[in-house]
Amino acid sequence: MIGSIETRAMTTIGETTDPNRETVASLLDDRGAELWGYARHLGMGPEEASDAVQESLLRLWATLGAGTAVREPAAWAFRTLQRICVDEHRWHRRARALGERLRILGAGQVQAAPTEDSEIWSVVEQLPERQRLAIYLRYRADLAYADIAVVLGIEPASARSHVSRGLESLRTHLVEEMDR
Repeated sequence: MIGSIETRAMTTIGETTDPNRETVASLLDDRGAELWGYARHLGMGPEEASDAVQESLLRLWATLGAGTAVREPAAWAFRTLQRICVDEHRWHRRARALGERLRILGAGQVQAAPTEDSEIWSVVEQLPERQRLAIYLRYRADLAYADIAVVLGIEPASARSHVSRGLESLRTHLVEEMDR
């Protein structure tokens, strides 16, 4: 999965003397798995997740190449990846709506993407969106609260609050499960 992302991204980026190449390559090495996992968490299939990560990294490379200062490349890449995934979901939703209008698609053809196998992560999937994403970014992508805030477009205190509330919901659920 990640190997194919790396191969495609490095082939696209090429072996040039581009000073931004090292930033993108380092980000791929350090955070490629987390980026891919985040795309999967956002409902992308394995191939779509790989493509979305590659697109995010290429956009970062182009942004850096255009001379735009990016203070936190990892947070920037996660935020861009989230936008790419949302755009992809919107496109699929529009295609399904059009197909339904044309009576091409049946009602039962669309299935949700598989979730993590772990019981805890299946409970995380049931949390409100902001809590779910904040917990994923904190504990799966290992981002600091300031970086989570950048990705989600919120204040760092709000990122911390979303994680805290999500963890409290998880604790409550796990206690209830233990009492059964």
